[in-house]
Amino acid sequence: MRFFLIFFLVFFSFSSSYEVAKFDRSWDRFLYSDVFVMKNKGYINSLNIIYPLGLADEKTNKSGIRYVFFYLLSKQIEDKLSKDRLFCNLRLNVSNDYVQIKINVPYNYNLFNVLDSIRNVINNLEYDIDKSVLDVLARDVNNYYSQSLNSILWYFRQNIFSSHPYFFLSYGNPKNFLHFVNKDFDELIANKKTDYYFLVILDEYKDELEVYNYIVNNFRKGRKYKDFYWVSGFSNDKYYYRKVDILKNRTFSFPVFSESSYFLYLFTAPQFDRNFNEYLAMLVIDNFLADDLDGVVWKELREKKGLIYSVYSDYPLLKYTSYYVIFTSCYYKNQGEVRKIMDKIIENPGLTDEGIIYSKQKLIDKIKLMFMSTDVLADNLVYSIIYKDKKISPFYLSNYISVISTNYIREIYKKYFGSYYLFIFEGR
Repeated sequence: MRFFLIFFLVFFSFSSSYEVAKFDRSWDRFLYSDVFVMKNKGYINSLNIIYPLGLADEKTNKSGIRYVFFYLLSKQIEDKLSKDRLFCNLRLNVSNDYVQIKINVPYNYNLFNVLDSIRNVINNLEYDIDKSVLDVLARDVNNYYSQSLNSILWYFRQNIFSSHPYFFLSYGNPKNFLHFVNKDFDELIANKKTDYYFLVILDEYKDELEVYNYIVNNFRKGRKYKDFYWVSGFSNDKYYYRKVDILKNRTFSFPVFSESSYFLYLFTAPQFDRNFNEYLAMLVIDNFLADDLDGVVWKELREKKGLIYSVYSDYPLLKYTSYYVIFTSCYYKNQGEVRKIMDKIIENPGLTDEGIIYSKQKLIDKIKLMFMSTDVLADNLVYSIIYKDKKISPFYLSNYISVISTNYIREIYKKYFGSYYLFIFEGR
């Protein structure tokens, strides 16, 4: 048994080193070409076309053009694949800081046929505004904003990002949609905002270099990274460096017509590119507080007291600004008791050495699980790609988290959790 354990540990260490070395080879090629291709065990191929175009790159009166443009582009790709009888799973992901067209391809497909169909669309962009489609998209996004949780999150963002592009949720302002014309898309393309990265995770039967060379040689990628610049509607640096900076506790209370009440506790949070160690400590703290199975908030308010419906947290990986929020919902008659217990937890969450070490290990285990699915691994590499930072990839993050000390994590908690804004949406 002892021999087996030693063999397993040595093999696991060798396997991890091998995976990191494999990742590094793909990363080095990516830095030269903006095309990242590597293998992972699995039965699908994940093709991801990533446009590093965010809310901060939209003009105020054009907010939402990202979603409309890339929705139309993704539909063209989907229609082309269907016409060529290539039945893949396509998904459009419009985030705060990027747009991702994700295409999952079964392992038994000829991948080059799929790439060729995609190439025909992307290299020959065609668009013609259809007002009926814009009307449907505007209605869909209005419905998205009107959903209870989204409407609360939007109100929350309006208060903390009042003069910032993050004022809107990621789809932008649906009121603009019906006013878009072909000229707006021409401007988007002319300003190089349709340049993109390729992120490809292959099944183990595909030839990595062959796929890489095909993409490099057949897709018109109009820039090198060092030549790239944004033409942004928000060109003043104060918008990019604006952050949530909470100096004292403050409560905002709003009535809502619901049997549920909602609490959003908002904290200042470090940016990952300014202080990487603080960012890592915040990831551990987030797991300690808000894990949906055994975080402190869940255990105290759900398991012991049965007072809340759910726990949600958000710590966005934003390069120029960030925040941390814990969100809970409960039956409106329980809101007084929920607030009393939440205040006690925030004042003293019980950050013992044992609890911190457990949260660190659980966080590392979650990162390791990303490697079990090609699809999940690809999604968790996107931020490394758009920020050109491999430290935040699953291949490196675990090692950095493992060496953060328990005392340092407590210091970071004291630094950022001493004050907060509380948004209460009171049901009735």
